[in-house]
Amino acid sequence: MQKYYLDLIETIISYLLTTGIIITTLFSLAGYWQKGIIFELISHFKIQYFVISLILLLCLAIIGEKRLLFIGIFCTVINLTPILPWYINQNSISQETPNLRILVHNIYGGRNDRYSQITEMVKAENPDIAIFLEATNIWLQKLQTLSDTLPYSIYAQSSSEIIVIYSKFPLNNYSIEFFAPERATIITEFKINQKVINLIATHPTVPIKVSTFQKRNQILEELAKYIQQLNNPVILGGDLNITMWSPYYQKLEQETGLRNTRLGFGILPTWPGKGFSKSIVFYILSRFFQIPIDHCLISSEIKVVNVETKANLSSKLGSDHIPIIADLFISK
Repeated sequence: MQKYYLDLIETIISYLLTTGIIITTLFSLAGYWQKGIIFELISHFKIQYFVISLILLLCLAIIGEKRLLFIGIFCTVINLTPILPWYINQNSISQETPNLRILVHNIYGGRNDRYSQITEMVKAENPDIAIFLEATNIWLQKLQTLSDTLPYSIYAQSSSEIIVIYSKFPLNNYSIEFFAPERATIITEFKINQKVINLIATHPTVPIKVSTFQKRNQILEELAKYIQQLNNPVILGGDLNITMWSPYYQKLEQETGLRNTRLGFGILPTWPGKGFSKSIVFYILSRFFQIPIDHCLISSEIKVVNVETKANLSSKLGSDHIPIIADLFISK
């Protein structure tokens, strides 16, 4: 009798574990089924779905219900599928010596006063171009200390933030575009190895409401149309408030021909960082629920040598975002 109840408990637990794995898989697939705010928000957490399903699968293997193990393995592999290419696709990685370093950082300026920590980080990393999002008037003053090494700069101000570009190269033919009201995008050019590159810095709205969701998508759609008209190679950097698994992000790549510099280097999550709150809740979020929403996208003519984030400095920089740095090679 005791063995009967033990077997029954084991069976119930096995079915619960299997159900949990199936649910994570359905959540992982949901973002592909329909374009809408709920489905898209669900689509961003592919890493988390895989980790949860893997833990449940290991528990299922220990319990010993082998007939359910195949279902668990099948679903876990599905959860792994959208993640794996970002680690194994090495074809796009160049062995050339990089000649262009791009830094992208949302500095969370309205609630961040760690001016020296961020400027010291930038000087230590020595980028050729640095893009800052969510700056304020005070930050504009503090960032001036970078002009010794990054003498050329452009900024665009809207009602919600200031976008700033600092560069070692002269920035030519710049314009400030509003692909949606009150959301500025900087578009400019610089020359390297006698080649003109279009540089774009943008920060679409946070898609947590239907109105801001639609506004972000409008910005990405209008931006894609603009990029299609450009004749020079493009570098697009910014906090796009979207992950690579969103259908709206994939549409942007398909329509522009741009690719993410992350490819082959891993997911490299950038939000939320650890430095903007001492709350234990946000600390847990920053440890498990990080997602990649800050990006550097490039045209096919540009080669990627290395990409990294400064996650080790996240707690010191005071921002809710982690800087991302791309080392690129542009041939003559």
